[in-house]
Amino acid sequence: MNAVLDVAEIRQEHVDRLVAGDVSAVRVRGFVSAGTAVEIGDSLATHWSLSRYRNTPELVRVGESHWETHDDDGSTNEAALEEYLRRADMLMNEIRAACAPHQSPLDQLWLMLDKEFGLERARIVDREMFAGIGRVFPEGTELLPHNDRLARDAPGLPLGLELDAQLAANIYLRAPEVGGELQIWNLRPTEEQLASWQADGSGYGTDRSLVPAPDVVLAVAPGDLVVIDATALHGVAKQIKGTRIGLSCFLGVRNGRPWVCWS
Repeated sequence: MNAVLDVAEIRQEHVDRLVAGDVSAVRVRGFVSAGTAVEIGDSLATHWSLSRYRNTPELVRVGESHWETHDDDGSTNEAALEEYLRRADMLMNEIRAACAPHQSPLDQLWLMLDKEFGLERARIVDREMFAGIGRVFPEGTELLPHNDRLARDAPGLPLGLELDAQLAANIYLRAPEVGGELQIWNLRPTEEQLASWQADGSGYGTDRSLVPAPDVVLAVAPGDLVVIDATALHGVAKQIKGTRIGLSCFLGVRNGRPWVCWS
């Protein structure tokens, strides 16, 4: 198995290899220039709306994640969901403004994908979801091993059952001097396995001592785009020195229909 497939643009054959497990990640080096990436990262790092995740307070973000519409027991918090949907367009425009005078790297990504696959924002009933969160990993933080499945996170949403695959796209804006690597396991755990591995005090992650070492440890660089299979176990190593900043979204693959994006 090849760890990383380096490409100039994301094409169908690259996605097929990723979903089949032939590669662990697809990377576009220099998707945006390193200088532009760092400028945008600095803008997001000081953005007025930067705040902690509602249910993962060790991490901070610009924008909101659909994950935050859940309470600790996994149930949907209807007030949080309404706020997430109500603010979706406004938050996306705020992130675009933070990228100015540069084009938002997210818009650049979505244009590329729309040309190849067709792309639209995911919806809950008739309301578009937010897409394209800015995430800041302060020094000393990590992202525990976990995976992402819309069918699990939004069990009442028909879209989760329509997806042929769920990918995660990350555009890196700033990387720590030491640490902060993307970690990928060649594991697609069942819900039962995830429950048995759950870390004490975490609402999302697994105990690292209960899973093997990651199969891929990928150092990230400002300007790079990396796409992975979100259903594979993945995490972020601790930021030992410095801060990691990026823009990310989920991509829902629907064979024969336009893809969808959300965060």
